[in-house]
Amino acid sequence: MLLAIDCCIRGDDSATRKYYQAYLRLQGEKDVQVLELSKLALTPLNYQTLKQRDALSSQGDFSHDMFRLARQFRDADTILIAAPFWDLSFPSLLKIYLEQVSVNGLTFAYTADGRCVGCCKAQRLLYFSTCGGFVGQRHLGFEYVKELAAMLGIPESVSYTIEGLDIDPAQRERLLEQAIEQLGRENG
Repeated sequence: MLLAIDCCIRGDDSATRKYYQAYLRLQGEKDVQVLELSKLALTPLNYQTLKQRDALSSQGDFSHDMFRLARQFRDADTILIAAPFWDLSFPSLLKIYLEQVSVNGLTFAYTADGRCVGCCKAQRLLYFSTCGGFVGQRHLGFEYVKELAAMLGIPESVSYTIEGLDIDPAQRERLLEQAIEQLGRENG
């Protein structure tokens, strides 16, 4: 199963959404679960939720609904994250989601000698993003997600990024179409 985590704040107007959905169509993906983060009631962790999570984790009891997203993330064959470049990284909603799925004993664990090992099934994470300007190799959102994926046991992270969409608004759709055509050449 491919888990598509959609953090496209602008909904159907989002170039990032159009980009990753084109990828899914080109791949002919059949077993896809899409999570639209803006439709979930995600809240940041606080003292009370951390206390409850830590108590359940220490007992190895991950059956509570608070672990539903983490179990889903852990069990996915492939992870796809779609998030626009936003204030040097990604929308805060994605950070809240990533906090929810980063659970000691479920998506990662520590060995007796203190090493962190990932528990996720996925071998690959795909990160789709669009940028108004040009960020080059300094896409801090992708870098963060890539490092977190490695911690969770996902060895490969691939970035698909379209840059410069806001430089000339008249060229926006053309740039998106070109990137989608490139996806077709690379993955067709």
